[in-house]
Amino acid sequence: MNKLRAFVVGGCSTLAVALAFVGLRYGYGPASRGGYVTALVAVVLLPAVPLVAAHAKFALRRLAEYRRNGSGLSFERDSIFVSADTVSDAEQALTDIEAAVEAADEYDECRRDRFGEGRGLNVRHTGFHNSFVRVAGDGRLVVTGASQNTHSLAALVERVASLTMERTRAHPFFARKPVRGAPRAFLGLFLVVVFVFGAGGVVGAAYPADAYSAPERVVLVGYDARAAATPGYDATDATLDKAAFLVDSLGEEAVEIGWDRDDADKLATHGRQAVFLSETVSAQLSAAREDASATSERERVAALEADLHAAECRVAAQITDRVESGNVEGDASALVGAGESLRASAADAGYACSTEA
Repeated sequence: MNKLRAFVVGGCSTLAVALAFVGLRYGYGPASRGGYVTALVAVVLLPAVPLVAAHAKFALRRLAEYRRNGSGLSFERDSIFVSADTVSDAEQALTDIEAAVEAADEYDECRRDRFGEGRGLNVRHTGFHNSFVRVAGDGRLVVTGASQNTHSLAALVERVASLTMERTRAHPFFARKPVRGAPRAFLGLFLVVVFVFGAGGVVGAAYPADAYSAPERVVLVGYDARAAATPGYDATDATLDKAAFLVDSLGEEAVEIGWDRDDADKLATHGRQAVFLSETVSAQLSAAREDASATSERERVAALEADLHAAECRVAAQITDRVESGNVEGDASALVGAGESLRASAADAGYACSTEA
């Protein structure tokens, strides 16, 4: 199996297994529809693109062959003769034809040769021209060449094998071939992009909220997968690890609000995402507190709650600093509301936020 085919098989299998896991673990909802569709499109494209590329290459090669041969059949171009019926014993048929060619005066040499399709006859005539006799996979005799003598050879084969040889422009050995060379490298790169596109759809179906970036979704799904597959690492461990990770993400929103451009809508989006992360972590820690059975787990919940409210206060203070400095273009009411929600969340837990960033 070549590398490209191995990647296609492995990529499709990985996406299919991941889709099954996400479907069973997270279910299906309107928000996750886009992620599922994206992943399914990738699963279809991965095997389809190489197949379509091979068919396109075959069609272009056949078109080029037809253009070279012109609109009709001529002695100057490749002459192809194919028997209307098949031979029952290919080896015996070649032996009989070889004996008949050697007995004829118009041919210089006849020898057995090995072709990509199997063994056949290489017939030399008029000093340097060659014609070829082969047996197709379906048992039909095929005579090819590029001179008038190819026609006489086809007539001889017709007599010896007692078969009708019909001239055609469709070469029976002109088959589809894989894409090679530089186009294959570009094809491989495109398939990698498709796979990444599909992986993004899988994690997007699991965590569809726009508050998560693609790398964050990968990390969160990784925690869930580890809990499902690793002995000794349970759902509570995964919940606490996800909460710790999202607390760090919440803290990053303070940096984004401080550095991003002055557009009020963009800043309000960061504020809304910060409120979403705060609510998500609060819910995770509440669930973990109920499920915690060890003292160490309860202590970690308490520590994460302290970190959460500290992050809420940092984001709220950064919002206040941004608004009061006048570095907001447009209506800042939504941004201010997000800051107030974060302060209220911390205050409800007994944490008083400073107004300074």
